[in-house]
Amino acid sequence: MESFKKYFVNVVSKKYIAFEGKADRAEFWYFVLYSFIISFVLGLVFAPLAGLFNLAILLPSLSISARRLRDAGHSPWWLLTTIFGIGVLIVIVLCALPSKNTSHTKAK
Repeated sequence: MESFKKYFVNVVSKKYIAFEGKADRAEFWYFVLYSFIISFVLGLVFAPLAGLFNLAILLPSLSISARRLRDAGHSPWWLLTTIFGIGVLIVIVLCALPSKNTSHTKAK
């Protein structure tokens, strides 16, 4: 339950539209995991509720993805490739890469 608070509630409440800074792999993948589980359960209970949930976490998903890409040493502009089908796979691979230490940006 501690990881749910740290990796999901914190991202949704405190970093809702924080596109600056970085997100490590744990923060990103736990957010994805909890989002998927919640959406799946809501979809089983009442499908429109899952749609509303997914709409509500759209901005936090984009912001954590941008921060994760920056932490992996890539430009957040790679998110624009998700408009095309293959772009989703590219972003998933880039987000799975290990963090890079860069001196010109600091984690927030």
